[in-house]
Amino acid sequence: MDERQRAAISDFVSDRTPRPLMGSLLTFNLPQEVSLLRGEVEYTKGHNGRTLIKHSEFRVVLVVLKAGATVNEQQSDQRIALQPLQGHIRLHLPDEVVNLHPDQLLSLDRNRSYHIEAVEDSAFLMWVGWSKD
Repeated sequence: MDERQRAAISDFVSDRTPRPLMGSLLTFNLPQEVSLLRGEVEYTKGHNGRTLIKHSEFRVVLVVLKAGATVNEQQSDQRIALQPLQGHIRLHLPDEVVNLHPDQLLSLDRNRSYHIEAVEDSAFLMWVGWSKD
């Protein structure tokens, strides 16, 4: 294990219960993770999130949104995928709107501008590529 990997294992995104973000095997109870995020004060402001996995080539972030909340306009230089777990989210692109529900998966190419709206209380996974090319 190199220095970067050792740092990532102890790199935590907040003062929440520490846990590894990188490893050869990570497992998550997603309903429990959603419940924990909804129980934090940040959720009262409309949304909350937590990085679950942080490898050199990709990240996975769990996001919870209250109905009507938005994730402000973003543009990633990496590819992303959105996987709704609960609720109904709407992805706004410059030229279209995509409605997403549980059991759907959306992939978005790099350099696409977007923002996310929660039509109802929602939870989703966001997979973000992390390549250098």
